[in-house]
Amino acid sequence: MLKNRKNDLLYLLNIIEYIEKIILYSNSFENPETLYETNDQMNYNAILSLLTQIGENSTKLSDETKNEYSYPWKDVVGLRNRIAHDYTGINIFIVFQTIKYSLPSLKEKAYQIIQEGISENIFDKSELLSTKESYYYSHIDFKKLEFEQ
Repeated sequence: MLKNRKNDLLYLLNIIEYIEKIILYSNSFENPETLYETNDQMNYNAILSLLTQIGENSTKLSDETKNEYSYPWKDVVGLRNRIAHDYTGINIFIVFQTIKYSLPSLKEKAYQIIQEGISENIFDKSELLSTKESYYYSHIDFKKLEFEQ
């Protein structure tokens, strides 16, 4: 079954929301060990769960979007698979590097895809507006996604 590109808006918003939460949960830690050990691993475990969700939402993106927007999507999904199937064997240093160096570029790519999708009428503006009102998406910077109504 082909994936409908119009559905990508929600998957991309989810990815941004999860990244923003990961940044919130990790921004006070300067090294992987502290992130791992603090709060009896609560922050670390929450981050792993969110990274899994980022991978899940990436798998739902249409092939059209993935082909048009160059990004190592397979790596995103690969990390999800490692977390889901080898939870205790995850390298905390790789997780920390991913947070610090990979997630910012994925977040910017997701914003770019949404901005262009709205301007090209691929995505429904009313759907974006309704998510803006949702408390669930409270960590997204909707100012980056403003458009003429």
